[in-house]
Amino acid sequence: MSNKIYSWLAEGVSEIEKAKGILSIAEIDTRVAAMKEVFTAPTPTQLKEAMTTAHFATYFGTLLDREFVKDYESYAGSWKSYTFADTAPDFRDVSRMRMDRYMELHLRREKAESKAGYLDENEYHYGVEEYSTQMDISWRTLLNDDLGKIRQVPQQLAMAAAEFEDEFVSNLYDNAVTQAAILALGAPWFGTGRLTAANLAIGIAAMMTRTTPEGRPMNIRRINLVIPPLLKLQADTILSSALMAGVATNDKNILPGYIAGVFTDPYIATAAPNVPWYLFADPAEIRTVSVARLQGVPGPLTYMKEPEVRMLTGSAPAGFDSGSFATGDIEYGVSTFIGGWDSGTFVGVTDFRGLYYSNGTTA
Repeated sequence: MSNKIYSWLAEGVSEIEKAKGILSIAEIDTRVAAMKEVFTAPTPTQLKEAMTTAHFATYFGTLLDREFVKDYESYAGSWKSYTFADTAPDFRDVSRMRMDRYMELHLRREKAESKAGYLDENEYHYGVEEYSTQMDISWRTLLNDDLGKIRQVPQQLAMAAAEFEDEFVSNLYDNAVTQAAILALGAPWFGTGRLTAANLAIGIAAMMTRTTPEGRPMNIRRINLVIPPLLKLQADTILSSALMAGVATNDKNILPGYIAGVFTDPYIATAAPNVPWYLFADPAEIRTVSVARLQGVPGPLTYMKEPEVRMLTGSAPAGFDSGSFATGDIEYGVSTFIGGWDSGTFVGVTDFRGLYYSNGTTA
């Protein structure tokens, strides 16, 4: 409609002004152009259609469409399956002893006295310590937490404690001091081969040749393979094959009959291509690595500080009465009570006779 009005007025004015000779042709053209600008300007409807969500990318992107992506999933250790679980009644060290017998029988001739045997006790001791962390959050932060992520702080603290325990236990045996001590013991305890069917067989054979302190053969019936995640595929290939993997003779694979379980320790230190691996005797047979907890506390615990605000009158915003009277902070914490041996030679390995270590440096 506006275009029709413009055309009619433009034609009418032009003829009148030209006939009277009042205005010049240039002035007439200027007025016509002004009317054109007025009548062809965008209407409110046209303005509305032009402003799309593309003009407000920041507004719609940050205020109306926000989400937290899924958290990374931690690689949980499985140390509870191949270490010995012990407890301590309090924070004093507990003592663990083993009695070794030296009672070899000798020929006794007529009227001769028997040669005396003896017992020898070996002791090690350890205790538990508390490890903890805490986090403070203002009540205003919780009120603004419309996506609910901040409210997951207790779960996040529990996950942090579980990760700490995995690394703590790994460091009891996977460390340079323990590895040097095992290396000094020689071939029955130490190897250099990477994880292959042939090298695994060597390790199993070494475990089966262990002897007691007095030199008697030990009967180790169950052996666990402990590996970093990098060797998981290799271990599955070795133990799942019907034939011996990597062996040209195509012999029957008998290795699964000697390995009770395969367990992953994500904190074993690796420097490819050197990837170490371990064999552990079943903890019911030999307490190779002992992990102590405080008696009655089987794992980490999370907690929060008791609120200090008690409402007397009025209606408080959500979370206002959940924290500190002085600062308004809501305090969360997590603690775990855990420990192990701290030997100068073997660190946390309480009985080296149940351990085989390969540094994985050779084929």
